[in-house]
Amino acid sequence: MTSPPGGGTRRRRPVAVPIAALAMAAGLGITAALGGFDEAPEEPPEQLGPGSSLDQGEFMTTFVESRTAVQPGLFGGPGKRFLEVVLEVTNQGAETTVVGSPSQGGTPGFSFAKSLLKMVPEIKSPYGPTVSVPAGDASSSQLHPGMASTVVLRYELPQGQRPPRRVQLDVGTFEMSEGFILAPEWNLVADGDDEDAPPKVAAQVTLPVRQGGTV
Repeated sequence: MTSPPGGGTRRRRPVAVPIAALAMAAGLGITAALGGFDEAPEEPPEQLGPGSSLDQGEFMTTFVESRTAVQPGLFGGPGKRFLEVVLEVTNQGAETTVVGSPSQGGTPGFSFAKSLLKMVPEIKSPYGPTVSVPAGDASSSQLHPGMASTVVLRYELPQGQRPPRRVQLDVGTFEMSEGFILAPEWNLVADGDDEDAPPKVAAQVTLPVRQGGTV
């Protein structure tokens, strides 16, 4: 400190600090104390219901309904009961493809149906569901470009098992990316950047199960 003329001690004036700067500094201190800046949490999967549509990249899919179906037994014997999931699928790609199959146990799925990542409750069977495009008394497995096709997944219910009141599907989407032979191809969008990252669940679809007819 210096002494002004005439004696006494000259006091320094306090420096004014804006309140906003103080608040920012306090916020930064709290953030650092909690471990730094965290990434924003990912958005949860979209929640969909009957009649909803999802743009899956390679396909546009409408989730029509879930229903039960009965196949009468021969000569009065016991019949079979099924749970069916009905979709309307439009191939948005440039080439005809097949409906494929969802993954089953350790067997990976393929084509369109591999985007149906999981169904809850799970209906266990040795071979998984049959997936087809009904066409009158026959059926097909092809999805043609620009054409909307009805796709039916049919799960056989074990003897004595009652059908669920509703099912929930975890559904993925496709993106065009580099394939195994370097040519671009449609692949499921991964949940992360690791090579072994699982497919990302883009939507969860809840479908009530209605009582159906015979097949």
